[in-house]
Amino acid sequence: MRITRVLVTSATAVVALASVAVAQTSTTQYKVGGTVSVHGGSKAKPKPGGLTFSFDVSDPSGIQTPPVKTYAIMYEGGRLNTTLIPGCTAAQINAPATPTADVCPAGSKIGTGKLSALIGSAGQPASDASPCKATLELYNGGKGHATLFVGSELATCPVALHEAIDMQYVTKGVYAGLQFTVPEELRHQVQLDITVTHAEAKLSTIVKRKNGKKVGYIESTGCKDANRDMIVTFTDETGAAFPAQTTLGKC
Repeated sequence: MRITRVLVTSATAVVALASVAVAQTSTTQYKVGGTVSVHGGSKAKPKPGGLTFSFDVSDPSGIQTPPVKTYAIMYEGGRLNTTLIPGCTAAQINAPATPTADVCPAGSKIGTGKLSALIGSAGQPASDASPCKATLELYNGGKGHATLFVGSELATCPVALHEAIDMQYVTKGVYAGLQFTVPEELRHQVQLDITVTHAEAKLSTIVKRKNGKKVGYIESTGCKDANRDMIVTFTDETGAAFPAQTTLGKC
């Protein structure tokens, strides 16, 4: 049985500023936060750094919320260099009978994290659902992609989960980030809904030398207003999108 989801992103923060924002529908709250470990930089002279990211999804009345189908996590004034290090695709990890990141080449891992989920029926009391905790591993996915690998064991979840999801690197104006769509089988299993209620991740600071210059996997390219904004968009199964925007502090 394979289940999964979440987004993610981050890095080991040395000096970081944190912020939190909340987007709310009539029944669901989406709370997001993050940190950035580097300031300044420009497109001509970028600075390498790292990111952290977290989100919480809940219903104030204690009801299990519907699964999120698509996540888009966008940061202002930064970029990912997805050709800098070896890649490991979701297809590679999912190829074995039991998906495993052991197939990934050395140097392709970019971060770690964890998530909490509910396995039950959306619209019913969350207290009736079964809790599940899982680990996250993030890998460079090759040009224009990253890979999210979710795993859990029976000790912390009703089922053992092992599944990799392809994440696309996207840009939109001054924003750049990762987005991914959760497959149907990872949102619904045995007539139950899989609802991620909390996720957090880190993308490590990775620096390599390329053409005689130091290049970061994550780089800060600066912001026009000196403040770095983050927008996370949660899209449900009906196609309704709920963006949550926050300022992470000095760019």
